[in-house]
Amino acid sequence: MILFYLKKIVGMLLMPIPLTLIGLLAGLLLLKRRPWLGKSLIFMSALFLALTSWHPVADRLLAPFEDDYARFDIRTPVDSVVVLGGCHSSDASVPPAAQLCSTSLFRLTEGLRILRANPQAELLVSGYAGKDTRSHAEVMREVAISMGTDEARIRIFPQARDTEEEAAQMAIDLTGKTFALVTDASHLPRAMTFFQHEQLSPLPAPAVVMSQDHSDWRINARAAVKSERAFYEGIGQAWQWLKGLFW
Repeated sequence: MILFYLKKIVGMLLMPIPLTLIGLLAGLLLLKRRPWLGKSLIFMSALFLALTSWHPVADRLLAPFEDDYARFDIRTPVDSVVVLGGCHSSDASVPPAAQLCSTSLFRLTEGLRILRANPQAELLVSGYAGKDTRSHAEVMREVAISMGTDEARIRIFPQARDTEEEAAQMAIDLTGKTFALVTDASHLPRAMTFFQHEQLSPLPAPAVVMSQDHSDWRINARAAVKSERAFYEGIGQAWQWLKGLFW
C-alpha cells in the first residue's frame, strides 16, 4: 500500500508542471545567496515549461511511446475484450458516458467496436474507486450497457488499482484465450509486458493516439498534456524495468 502511494507521489512530482514549479521555487530561494544560479534556474524552468507546451516538442517526446502497435484489425477473432481502467467522476446529474474522462471513453468505444465484431466474446473492464463513491469498473459497465451491450457479457474487476494488478486479477479468466487489450497507444508497451508476465498472449488494440506527424506550431495546454503523457510513460517504463529486476 505504501509503495503504491509513494509511486503515485513521486510520479506526480516528476511531471513537467510540478518540475517547473520546483525549479522556479528553487530559483527564487537562491536569488539572494547565489543570484546567477537563481536566475539561471528561473530561466531554465520557464524555457522547460514553454518547450513542453509546444506541439513540435511534445509530439517528438510522445511519438516513441505510441509507435509500437498498429490499429487493431477488426477481422481478428477474439474470445474477450479487455478495456483497462482510467479515470471517471460519478455524477448522477449527467449521462453515464459524461462521467468518464475522454481517454477512458475512447478506450471503451474501441473495446465495444471490437466486441461488436465478436458476438460471442465477453467484455472485461477494470478500475478501482479511489476517492469516488463508485469504482471505475462499475461506471464503465454502466456506460457499456447504455450503449447497448448485454450486461451478461460484461465482467468487472473493481479492485484493480493499476495495470499490474489488472493483469494479475484477470489472469485466471484469460488463460488460454485470445483477447484484445485496449488502452492508450502510449500505455500499451507497459500493459503488454504486465499481461505477458502473467503467461498471457494479448493482442494490442490502441484506442488513443495523441502525437502527430505534422505538428501544430502553437504553445498551449494540449501540447502540455502530450508532454505529461510522455513523462508519465517514461517514468512508468523505468519503474517497470526496476521491478522486473526482482520478478
